[in-house]
Parts: sequence; structure tokens; C-alpha cells
Amino acid sequence: MGLFDKKFTIVVACKANITRSAYLDGYMRQYLKDHYPYARKKIKILSAGVRARNGSSANAVVKHVARIHGFSLGAHSSSKFTPKLVKNADAILVMEQWQKDELTERFPKAANKIFRMMEYLQSGEPENIRDIPDPTGQNTADFEEFIEVAHSEVERIFRELGREGVI
Repeated sequence: MGLFDKKFTIVVACKANITRSAYLDGYMRQYLKDHYPYARKKIKILSAGVRARNGSSANAVVKHVARIHGFSLGAHSSSKFTPKLVKNADAILVMEQWQKDELTERFPKAANKIFRMMEYLQSGEPENIRDIPDPTGQNTADFEEFIEVAHSEVERIFRELGREGVI
């Protein structure tokens, strides 16, 4: 692959890379396949955890939720952030402000590409930007709220990437 063939790389991240970022990784890939099939050659989706251990499988509830939404997280394996992952990323989308702060502190040269998911490519009002809470260990309503926000943000981000000419 030549220099100009580099894929636009998005890394979605949460604390442990077993619930939110695991789900979003799978959902974003599925969304690309369903809505922007030509863009799958242009965009690479990865996930990692700010405080993850390598090799953990996705949360059992989020695996079930993924199956309901038409994709599998059976092969998911959590990953830590590495300097190489950060260097190769074009955008790192975290769920919470503390994650953005921690990654920015660990990788200061990458500060311009680390965003809370809701602030990435956002043209709306800053007061609408908020953290995406962790539903792990919570009730069904909390998972449903996470899924609703996750799906809405993925649609918005890919629409904006289209406007920016990335896809």
C-alpha cells in the first residue's frame, strides 16, 4: 500500500475496551458495511481502552445487544493504547472527559486528535456535548440509553465525514 493509500483510522476508546468501545467498534464496522460499503476501503475502525488489559472479551450483555443489532463481538479482544496505535490514528474518540485528559497527558503530541465522541466534528452547541456513561453492570434502560446515543453519534460522525470528503 502506497503513501496515498493510507486509510483514515478512527480509534474508539473507553475505560477497559469491553463494553462501549467494543460495541462501537463493531457497530461502526457494520454501519459502514450497510450504509457506505465503498468507504470500507477508506476507513479503518479500531478500539482500545485507556486502562485496558490486553485480551479480555467483550462484556456478555453487550455481546447480546450486538447480536440483537445484527453483528457479533465474539472475536473481540481488548487492547491497550500503544504509542504506535496513537501515532497511526487520525481520530481517537473517547467516551468521557477523564479519558481524554488521561490520553492527552500520556500522548501530548496527539492532543489535536483526541476527542470526546460527542465533540468530534461537532458543529452544534457546546452544551450538547457530554460524556457517554458506562452501562456496564447497570440496568436495561441504561444499556438502551447507551445504544440510542451510540447509534445517533455513529450516524452523525459518518455523515460529517462524508461532508469532509473522507468517505
